[in-house]
Amino acid sequence: MNNNRDRRTDAELEAMLRDLEASDLELLEPPDDVWEGIESAAGGPEEDLGAAVPLESRRRIPRLVALGIAAVLVVVVAGLAALWLTRDDPGEVVAAASLVHDPETFDELGAQAQARAELVFDNDRHSIVIVDAALPSPGAGADLEVWLILPDAAGGVANLVSLGVIDPTDPGSLAVPAGYDPDAYFVVDISIEPRDGDAAHSGRTILRGPLSDV
Repeated sequence: MNNNRDRRTDAELEAMLRDLEASDLELLEPPDDVWEGIESAAGGPEEDLGAAVPLESRRRIPRLVALGIAAVLVVVVAGLAALWLTRDDPGEVVAAASLVHDPETFDELGAQAQARAELVFDNDRHSIVIVDAALPSPGAGADLEVWLILPDAAGGVANLVSLGVIDPTDPGSLAVPAGYDPDAYFVVDISIEPRDGDAAHSGRTILRGPLSDV
């Protein structure tokens, strides 16, 4: 991604908006003979028309309208600039894992489950996004929870960290907590966790897989 180019474009747009003033969009006041011609065509003397709208006020109407238009344009341009500057950026997918079910050791509820985990890097932070998922309902009184595992030399669990619970129908994105390097904690695990107040892993994994560079 060309982030330097994006930041330069954003900075130029902000500088342009800061320098923009209403006077830059102000319409020029037409000569007096234009107003005299309009009054003559209307068929009435200035004093008759002036009773309703003074000539000086009539001459100021276009300027006031122009200023109003200028103000609206400034707001619209500023809004578009803000939308550009704060646009959603999905970040860069730097690694991914195909999560699979092990029928010998995992919970049988995950037998038909499937999912893919993507490690996304954005604004100096990592997150795990669960995509292409077909996940089971964990049942009443339980949740599906996503973990990152630090494996030991034998492939077991040396340490792990919870990323949070997910909705099986819309798992979404989960931030990797600060201090946990996904290069070390590179195994993604989804488990069934009962709402029993115990924050430890239940042991009821349904899907698991290692992240690898994409």
